[in-house]
Amino acid sequence: MDRPIPSLRVQLGSEIVLRRAEPHVLECDELTGRATVVHLRPQLRPGEILCERMGDIPLILIDESLIFPTPTAETMGFDTWMKQRIDLAHADFMKRTSAHLVCDWRITRASSPEEISRYFNIPLNEVES
Repeated sequence: MDRPIPSLRVQLGSEIVLRRAEPHVLECDELTGRATVVHLRPQLRPGEILCERMGDIPLILIDESLIFPTPTAETMGFDTWMKQRIDLAHADFMKRTSAHLVCDWRITRASSPEEISRYFNIPLNEVES
């Protein structure tokens, strides 16, 4: 008698599909050596990451960097490749070094020097008008 191949429902993006399950033995009977506790996990394809959720259908995320590798200078042309690298490096640099000032400009535009002094807790004689 052939046993049916176990399958699990998984979520891929917004769709719920059946995937073949791989059994993982957690406990065995000491006398017979037979599996007593088995955990089923869905088969993963290259570039997929399993996110098990308590009491919910497992989610499979696709890591696009593994499926679609980063293009090289040989595949996309040196000039295009170099421009892409420069743009990415510049964007990363700006994200790291940009200063985000915490200031409420509405208060400083229409306020008197007394209000600015009180709001920012600085002496009135140091407020420039």
